[in-house]
Amino acid sequence: MLAIDLGERRVGLALSEPGRALVEGLPTIDRKTLEGSLIDEVRRIAVQRGVDRVVLGIPLSMDGTEGPAARLARQFEDELATALDVPVEEWDERLSTEAARTRLRQIGYSEREMRSRLDQLSAVLMLEGWLRARTLSEEREAGE
Repeated sequence: MLAIDLGERRVGLALSEPGRALVEGLPTIDRKTLEGSLIDEVRRIAVQRGVDRVVLGIPLSMDGTEGPAARLARQFEDELATALDVPVEEWDERLSTEAARTRLRQIGYSEREMRSRLDQLSAVLMLEGWLRARTLSEEREAGE
């Protein structure tokens, strides 16, 4: 599974293999220095890593409504689903970036040092949350 934390400048990526709880952060994509399209780069990574599902963060507003960033993420989701031909699932990632920022501060990163790691860690936290929710849902279904 590939998680994508879509940002205007940087795109965080994280990967998890089926049946494993470990999540690996992948190198962040800097959209300003990216040669080619973001869709092409994500497709390249997905094919290289054998991805069979994508979890895309949707940055909803704190009240749960969709703002401009969420609408752009949904547009990207449509393009990605067509380009990859694998399921693309949405994940409410409202607080993932702030949680990542808090963790990086706790371990002593400066604001400048955080820039290169923030989006990656945000994608990792997002995928961990999605995996936890999926496991809980499967356990509930098995118990019924």
